[in-house]
Amino acid sequence: MDIKFSCRESMVPGKTITERFENAAKIGLSGIEVVGSSSFEHLEAIKAAIEATGVRASLMSARNLFCLDARPDKRAESVQAMTDALTLCQETGALGFILPPLIAIKMQGGQRIPDLSPLMNTAELERKLLAAILSDLADVALQKGADIIIEPLNRYEQWWPCSIQHGIDICNDVGKPGVSVMADFFHMNIEDADFGESIRKAGALVKNVHLADSQRLMPGYGHTDFKPGFAALKQIGYDDYMAFECGVPGDPFEEFPKAMDYIAAQWRQA
Repeated sequence: MDIKFSCRESMVPGKTITERFENAAKIGLSGIEVVGSSSFEHLEAIKAAIEATGVRASLMSARNLFCLDARPDKRAESVQAMTDALTLCQETGALGFILPPLIAIKMQGGQRIPDLSPLMNTAELERKLLAAILSDLADVALQKGADIIIEPLNRYEQWWPCSIQHGIDICNDVGKPGVSVMADFFHMNIEDADFGESIRKAGALVKNVHLADSQRLMPGYGHTDFKPGFAALKQIGYDDYMAFECGVPGDPFEEFPKAMDYIAAQWRQA
């Protein structure tokens, strides 16, 4: 396939949405994951930039990810934010929004649900609650033509989900279309013993890929072997975006083409 390269919004030079989309087009990117500008306030500017440049909004972002907070008001705010993100996806043609369900609780001062053993421990409660929340949101996602894309993160960024298998478990708990999983090579490098096996198990549930090398710089700067994962992506027929989410150790107009050439070579060899 022709690889559709994307990247996180903040990685593209530019002071405005228009400038970032214009520079993404100059670099040769097919999409931008809209993160900082993911709001109704910026919607018309995003749509105009898409129209002018041909660069797509590959993903949008929910601005509030406290969906598993112990406080009901925080959970309600998060559910509304995720509903809004799905509407933004519908308006922009984005694949969906990324949900790392516990990063805000661990990294941004949230309150974790307490252990209620012997009824359920914290992890069991979080899993049940997440399935209940996503069951309702999956219906919205289907209506909007977008996905809630679960992002497993390494254990230092959230307690769970960490591996691709954890993401599969969440999708199975919900049991509805509209919920899928991210394959992020940086986090997989820490949590998944076999890139290929993890991706093949997920199969069609994989709806987005994040690219970073072992030390979270551009691919080609570390020691990650992308080929086993790429071979599995070929086997499952993956044809969505591959998005850079990493440090850019130099001029973006030089580093992006170099990284894209490196990934394209790894893909051919897989």
